[in-house]
Amino acid sequence: MASENSPRFYIFSQEEALSTFLPLLHPHLPQSNPLYNRLQAPQNLPSRHCLFAATFPPSPSPPPSSLQESHTLVFADRSRHAESQIWTFNPLISEHAAKGSVATEQQATIRSHLLALILFFKSTAIPDAPGWPFSPILKFGCIHDLLTQELRALALPRQAVLHDTQWNLWLAPTRASPFLVQKRALPDGFSVVRVPEDQLDIVLSTSSIPRQKETMLTLPNISILNATDRLAAWAYIGIDGTLATLYVLEEYRGLGLASFVAKELLTRLGRGDFGDVGFKGESGWCHSDVYDGNKGSEAVMRAIGGSVGGVSSYFWVDSELF
Repeated sequence: MASENSPRFYIFSQEEALSTFLPLLHPHLPQSNPLYNRLQAPQNLPSRHCLFAATFPPSPSPPPSSLQESHTLVFADRSRHAESQIWTFNPLISEHAAKGSVATEQQATIRSHLLALILFFKSTAIPDAPGWPFSPILKFGCIHDLLTQELRALALPRQAVLHDTQWNLWLAPTRASPFLVQKRALPDGFSVVRVPEDQLDIVLSTSSIPRQKETMLTLPNISILNATDRLAAWAYIGIDGTLATLYVLEEYRGLGLASFVAKELLTRLGRGDFGDVGFKGESGWCHSDVYDGNKGSEAVMRAIGGSVGGVSSYFWVDSELF
């Protein structure tokens, strides 16, 4: 149980969270890109299904600098049972990215925040959300390794880790980047359009990560069709601004379609072409989780001007063991 002096999380309305969290996150781009975008995703409706919270209370004025240096922000939509549910950020992530480490007392602060967060989820009811009461499994998405290390320290002794995958977090700009200029045209007969809805089953069948059709229909995407208007390649931007589900069918590999479709998608995102589905691309960045040694994906990320900005994890914790 938490003591009186332990950190605690305070719930914000969606409006309060957007007006308070985004200005705090913006200086930390691109490291804060996952949460910065996830907060603004149009899928956060109705907002009563979601949790917006921080280690400081809502206030008409910005939090004091002492809180800004050590706060933790969180978004959660635990009604998304088959997908990642929780995104969180602490500004110490930026310090870690710049220096490669943080002080021991700063690590302890992060650990105390994460313990408070787990207890916060255990004690917070969201009866209006689909599927309430929720499973006790907390599914953290695209969480920076600085935070994951402290989650492991909390969860491993309790045997509460149910899933833990590590990825290189690639970061790429979506605006005014020379890397996004197409260097060659598509082969004759190929065309660029959004993914046709009647071919979405092809996209879902080739994904190694479970995807929900309803979610995919609402995400920014671009596809390349062959001369008979059948899918050859496609790419999506996920609800947290990630370059996801990039795929080229086997018979079309070796034609440069992967980098072409990725460049096209990021260019359109950066200039705001997906405003009709609620994605304005305001951060100016996209990120992608790539397994270390995945040469194909690494080559695509380099082709669009990306570089590794750290390690991210997808981490599931059994909160019943806390």
